[in-house]
Amino acid sequence: MTATLRRALDKRPAATPVRTVLPLRNPPHRQTLSIRAALEWAFGTECASLDFAEDKGDNARPGVSPLWTVMQRGALGCKVDGGGWNPPAHDADIIASAVAHLPDTAGGRRMALRIAELARSGMAPDWGEGLRPRCIPVGWRCENQFGPQAVTEVVRIERITNRGRTRDFPVLACPVTYTASADTIACLRAQYQAWCEALAWLALDLRSRGILDRVTITAVLPDPEPWVTAGESRRAG
Repeated sequence: MTATLRRALDKRPAATPVRTVLPLRNPPHRQTLSIRAALEWAFGTECASLDFAEDKGDNARPGVSPLWTVMQRGALGCKVDGGGWNPPAHDADIIASAVAHLPDTAGGRRMALRIAELARSGMAPDWGEGLRPRCIPVGWRCENQFGPQAVTEVVRIERITNRGRTRDFPVLACPVTYTASADTIACLRAQYQAWCEALAWLALDLRSRGILDRVTITAVLPDPEPWVTAGESRRAG
């Protein structure tokens, strides 16, 4: 009986192993941003910061132990590294690092600070929009029925003789100044173009490295000569 039961059990179909199928992990959502929008997101939204000493590690002071730094902070009676601060996104830190390593040919640290400042405020450099070279008086004295009167000064005294009488007449002149001179406008436009060139370098560097996880940098760049576009718009209008 035992042998018969054993033979019957040996003829049973083998049990199919149960496999657990894990759900596919959804890929992270990617944002497609221009380089200017990516900078504003990194510095404005994520509050990333520039770290010019990141190559030296967390301890930027040479010859100082990190343990000594922690002990000095603890001596203040406060909680070390505490609070409700959330670190920026990983891509935001990478973008900030690329800005901090801007080469001298693209403006270096000075341009990096300028880029971060403008990105936090969501602005672009002033290229002199609306500025026109004008010659105006240095000041105004009063206003009468003929309109505002400019400040004048005596430049010389003229002596005139008429019918045997000699009289002195002051010769007045109006000191003037020039606002938005051509040199001023040219300087503002040069600074704007330097900013555009730095953003072009950053966009190319970030795209070529391919190290951003959730941000895709497009080839869209700021208009390098907005004054030309504005002039064409005025003529067309």
